[in-house]
Amino acid sequence: MKTCLLLFFLFTALVGSASAQANSPADTSKSFYKWYLHELNAERSPADEKAKIRTFISARLAKWIGSKAYAEYDADYFIDAQDYGQGWENNINISKVVVTGNTATLRVTLADGKDGPMGTQILDLKLLKEGGSWKIDRVTGKH
Repeated sequence: MKTCLLLFFLFTALVGSASAQANSPADTSKSFYKWYLHELNAERSPADEKAKIRTFISARLAKWIGSKAYAEYDADYFIDAQDYGQGWENNINISKVVVTGNTATLRVTLADGKDGPMGTQILDLKLLKEGGSWKIDRVTGKH
């Protein structure tokens, strides 16, 4: 019985680990923005959740976020704006996904809905595969 339980837990851990690593760049990006925008809508600062945000971003981007240059950045880097649309959390669209080896690019479109005052925000992302997981490395707003 103990052997069966041990095998079950090992199998579950391996399957969970494999599925976490199998996430696509689109899955990573959508999960990040869903979480990030939810935090903003709940009037919490996602930047304060360093451990959580680190699961989504590259080592290079994490280093930059800890720098003086980031502190002086005059907008929210991840949405490339000083304000956000509350409807964005439920209107996240991913398109133009291109994967080349351990690098991916894609477009994130955040829509505030038909009557939302913030309209649509378009972001181009570059992701890197680090440690078997896709990580956001760069966000560029399209104005």
